[in-house]
Amino acid sequence: MAILVICRCGQQFHTPDENAGRRANCPECGRELVIPKATEPLEGDVLGLDPIASVVSGNAITSVCLGLLSLGCLVLAGLPAIVFGWLGLRDITQGHGRVRGTWLAVTGIVLGVVGCLLTIALLIPAFHAAREGARRAECTHNLKQIGLAMHNFLSQHGTFPGAAIVDKKGRPLLSWRVAILPYLGKEEAALFSRFHLNEPWDSPHNSALLHEIPSVYRCPSHFKLPSGYTNYEVVVGPKTIFTGGKPVAIQAITDGTSNTILFVEARRPVPWTSPEDLPLDMGVMNSGMGSEHPGGFHVVLADGSVKFVSDVVSQSVLAKLLTKDSGEVIPWNAAW
Repeated sequence: MAILVICRCGQQFHTPDENAGRRANCPECGRELVIPKATEPLEGDVLGLDPIASVVSGNAITSVCLGLLSLGCLVLAGLPAIVFGWLGLRDITQGHGRVRGTWLAVTGIVLGVVGCLLTIALLIPAFHAAREGARRAECTHNLKQIGLAMHNFLSQHGTFPGAAIVDKKGRPLLSWRVAILPYLGKEEAALFSRFHLNEPWDSPHNSALLHEIPSVYRCPSHFKLPSGYTNYEVVVGPKTIFTGGKPVAIQAITDGTSNTILFVEARRPVPWTSPEDLPLDMGVMNSGMGSEHPGGFHVVLADGSVKFVSDVVSQSVLAKLLTKDSGEVIPWNAAW
C-alpha cells in the first residue's frame, strides 16, 4: 500500500508504506519530511509532518520590546521597533507555518509608531525653545552693538545722542537711530552720508531710505515687523536720559549708569528713521515695553549692558530704572 504524501509547498508523491515513520525529502523543494503511518491518511490526503517544531519570530519579540521602550520616550527605539516588526512579518510569511508571532510583530509596529509620535511631540517644543534661544541671543547681540555705538557717540560728542536730530527751530527731523549710524560700521556710515539731515524722515529723499534699515535694528523674534520698522526705542519723558530731546551727559545720570535704562524693546514698532519713540507714561503705566520673546523683554542700561526684564516686573521698580536721578539705587535682582 502506498502512502500519499503532500508537502507544504504543494508537491505530492507516493512512497511505500514500509517507509512510514522514516524521513524523506520533497522532490520539489527539498524540505525534509516525516512519512506518516499508513493508518493516518484521511481520504488519501496526508501532509508530510515537518520534524522542526514551529517557533516564535525573534524579530517579532524584539519589535515588541523596542516598542515598549519607545513609549518611555527613548528616541532611538521607535524606528527600530517598526523595522524589526516588518522583519518579523517577513519571517512569518516565509516560514510556511514554522514561524509564529504575527500579533507580536504587529503590536511592535504599532507601539513603535506611537513611540515615534510621542517622541516627535516632545521634541517639537524643545526644538522651538532652542530656536527662540538662538533668536534671543541674536537680539542681545544687536542691542549690545547699538549700546556700543551710543557710547562711541558719547566719547566723541560728550553726550548721548538726543532722541532726535532737530532743525534750527528744535523741530525733530530724524531719529537717534540715524544719528548713531556712523558708529555702527562702514556700511551704516555710508548709509548715514546719504541722508539729508536738514529734512524730516518722511521727506521724498529720506523716505526712500526707510527700507534700507540695518539688520541690527530688527529683532529676529519679531516676525511681524513691517519693512523699515524697529521695536528698539528710547523712553522719552521727564527725568529720563532723553528729557525733552536734549542730549544728556553721562554726569547727569546720578543714579549710576548700571541703574538707569538707556533704551528698550517696545511692543509698538516705529519707522526706524522717524523721531518717534516710547513716551514715559506709556512705558510705565500702559506696559509699552515688551517683545516677542516669551516671558519678558530686553533693556539696555546706560553702561551698555543688556538685561532681560520679566513681564511681571514691578512698575515702580521699572519707573525708577527709567529715571536718571531718582536718588534710589535699585537692587540688582529687583527686575532681572
